[in-house]
Amino acid sequence: MVSGPGLGTVSVPAVFTVLANNDNVPDPAKLDNNIFVPIKRFDHLGYIDIEFTVFNSGGTTEYQVFESVDNNTGIDWARYKMQLGFGTGAGFTLSTPLDGLDFDAPDYDLFPSSSAMPLIDNSDEDILVFSGGTHSSGAESYQFRIDVPDFGDIPGGYTFTLRQMPIAVPEPASVVLLGLALAGLVVRRSRD
Repeated sequence: MVSGPGLGTVSVPAVFTVLANNDNVPDPAKLDNNIFVPIKRFDHLGYIDIEFTVFNSGGTTEYQVFESVDNNTGIDWARYKMQLGFGTGAGFTLSTPLDGLDFDAPDYDLFPSSSAMPLIDNSDEDILVFSGGTHSSGAESYQFRIDVPDFGDIPGGYTFTLRQMPIAVPEPASVVLLGLALAGLVVRRSRD
């Protein structure tokens, strides 16, 4: 299921699970067997939720994600935020630390990367923030990994959500207003 206020279009044309339970395997050939490839277009600023159904496999399976993200909002993005959790919309809840569902953090087998934003904030295993560049109109690539564990107390399997949201570059008028406010504080303090 795909939903959210940022939605233009989303397609997940490929999800390959060649080798289950491959989390942190020492053999690079086995590490990269599991792949999924989402393609999405944001027509509006706002999040997009993609739900995935998982069947218990007897361990944790690591997926390599190659994603194409198209900015069709008309606004440049300064950051691109991803979250792992459960549910969609107002019912979305962030995955809890150490539950096994994470962005392969903190010990990445391969570090996340993007053609638009080279910096990664990885201070939370369930939140990934790309920054340090600008994602203008058009498509850019994002690569990262997701560790998908078994949740044994859920018979047969469960669903998890990958929530993604662009964060706009501040408008020049907003930056000017912020600068004026800071200058006003400095002048006020110097008078006190």
